[in-house]
Amino acid sequence: MSATDYINKLNEEQKAAALATEGPVLVLAGAGSGKTRVLTSRIAHLVEDLGVKPRNILAITFTNKAANEMKGRLSEMIGEEAAQNMWVSTIHSMCVRILRSTVDRIPGYNKNFTIYSEVDKERVLKRIITDLKIEGDSILKNAKTYISEAKNKDVGPSRMEAEIGMKDAKLYVKIYEAYEQLLLSSNAMDFDDLIVKTLHILEDDEDVKSYYAEKFMYIHIDEFQDTNFIQYRIAKLLSSVHGNIFVVGDDDQSIYGWRGAEIKNILGFDKDFAGAKVFKLQQNYRSTKKILDLANTIIANNTVRSQKVLWTENDDGAKIEFYQAESEAEEAEYACAQIKNLVARGASYKDFAVLMRINALSRSYEQEFLKYNVPYKVFGGFKFFERKEIKDLTAYLRILTNPLDDEAVLRIINTPKRGIGE
Repeated sequence: MSATDYINKLNEEQKAAALATEGPVLVLAGAGSGKTRVLTSRIAHLVEDLGVKPRNILAITFTNKAANEMKGRLSEMIGEEAAQNMWVSTIHSMCVRILRSTVDRIPGYNKNFTIYSEVDKERVLKRIITDLKIEGDSILKNAKTYISEAKNKDVGPSRMEAEIGMKDAKLYVKIYEAYEQLLLSSNAMDFDDLIVKTLHILEDDEDVKSYYAEKFMYIHIDEFQDTNFIQYRIAKLLSSVHGNIFVVGDDDQSIYGWRGAEIKNILGFDKDFAGAKVFKLQQNYRSTKKILDLANTIIANNTVRSQKVLWTENDDGAKIEFYQAESEAEEAEYACAQIKNLVARGASYKDFAVLMRINALSRSYEQEFLKYNVPYKVFGGFKFFERKEIKDLTAYLRILTNPLDDEAVLRIINTPKRGIGE
């Protein structure tokens, strides 16, 4: 199929958005409205119909899974070689790619820098807290939170006390200072650093900013409601030459304010980017009418949003049931009873899913499922790279590429056992 064929398969709302190729564009895409199809169709249109070179296209997603899915779709639409030549990645992966070629402009760093995981970060902070002889049950948890909050607001140790509200500020400033010094001496960065240091290079080095802003003629950002203060500034810098920035998101799905996402980024886009075109995708392909009616009624109570009403051509669907349990155990008991009842009437266990906000809630369900012999599988346990043996192996590889990585040395100095004490 050609790019034109893909465009012609879109509905009128989707087609109008996909064909708006020049200047800033905001697409407010309701849940299940086909935003990924619009994004990929637009990119295919740019490459096949308008002759844009794949290397001049940037597409940012917020999960590796979404990035891989987008690459897969684009490979089918425009060919694998063309898809591989464009930058399609998470914002962290994009920043790593930029930093690997520019980080020598930051004193003390070289291109072989190590990226510390959350586990590495916690180990380093534990060591610092011990060395500083600081005691307290919540110190480690608070230090992680405050340091991440500070970095996501582009606040260094010297401004932390003034700009991040906290008790015992001077204590956390000390921890932050020691943490930054240890990262620098280890030629290492944490995940927050990847974003912040990319911003600093783009802001402070005109040559670097000009190179990437010239290179990326067409910029696409998915899940724009999840961007924070730093990521928004990076987007503005990268789009400063050509001005062709296409962002897709849904203010009604903004749930990451607790980790720094700024709802004003999407709600104020058309004011911040002069001449921005705004499109709304409101036809839902995923849900039933009853689900959408309920969702529309609930979200209408939010007064800080862009007005939209989702609709569908799907059937009414089953009536929605609401049940409020008195406890976790009672909730699990009710859910298990419903599943057993429906299976007895012909449903299959594989037809059911239980979604929960945190992994800790699974315990009540697992106990209930075991009690009544309900087969189940838990998703969201340890990820591959968080397993001990994998982290040990990657620590050896980290030392080979970055001999300054003290955290990797400490991890494997006695793995396997060599009789070396701490």
